[in-house]
Amino acid sequence: MKTEKLLTVESSFVLTGLGVFVRGDDRGQALRQFGPHTTLAVRLVFADGQQAATTASVEEITRAAPADAPAPPAEYALLLQLPHAPPLPPGTEVWLASSAPGQD
Repeated sequence: MKTEKLLTVESSFVLTGLGVFVRGDDRGQALRQFGPHTTLAVRLVFADGQQAATTASVEEITRAAPADAPAPPAEYALLLQLPHAPPLPPGTEVWLASSAPGQD
């Protein structure tokens, strides 16, 4: 099976009661294949090698532009279903659950 890393965490923050919102270092390019709000089974791979399974939804981020400029392209991120978790450290990898390292 082809492995598929969805993103490497660049930044994250807790949305109380909802989960942890994570942005990748590549504007979510790998997430563009999924529609907004698609639910995915994912595996978090931390820098120390520990892993954790959870679910996530794909979220689209849009930004306003000045009236005389084109809108910047949408960015994609994940909302992890971790309601009581702290923000994830940068460098944490998020993989599709069926293709995470060590899962083949």
